[in-house]
Amino acid sequence: MCLIDLQTTYLQITLLDETMLDGRQAIKYSLGSSETLEPAWQLIKGCEWRLSRIITGLETLDFNTNARDNDFANQLSALSVRKFYAKDKRLLAPSLIGGLAPLTKPPEQWSITAAIALLSNEQFEQPHYLARPDKRAPTEQLLLQMLDSPEGWDITTNGETITLLYHQSPVFSCRIKLDNYTPRLKR
Repeated sequence: MCLIDLQTTYLQITLLDETMLDGRQAIKYSLGSSETLEPAWQLIKGCEWRLSRIITGLETLDFNTNARDNDFANQLSALSVRKFYAKDKRLLAPSLIGGLAPLTKPPEQWSITAAIALLSNEQFEQPHYLARPDKRAPTEQLLLQMLDSPEGWDITTNGETITLLYHQSPVFSCRIKLDNYTPRLKR
């Protein structure tokens, strides 16, 4: 799985893993030229527009030496190839987040993924921000925090009420409301 970013004269490919929770683990490749996008286009055409071929070729390169010394890059003498690690901590694989499909029934065993789906699809009522009872529950912030740092979160249930705990401290509770779900695009 990867993210593609076509910049002015460079093609950037970021390889992601579904289990990757810290974006700084992601490997990035930058392919192109400082003057023109043509070498990157030639590479794309030479690989018959197949990203898997480009990635396979990149993974065979020895980046302990000059990447231009490799056969893969020698096909295009003006092509510069760099390998580096992403600097963005919040870079997540799209499949890690998933489609965030709404829950159709309460799960037998609550997980952080189920809690994220419940909150993101607004399938709850009577939210209580237990960390600050006088404030409105910041569900968007909770979602981001759960996605960014899933370790440390626990979910407890009591009938139709769930409570989210972070490092064993209750943070948020709500009543599950799975009926009458309206897709976001129709809201």
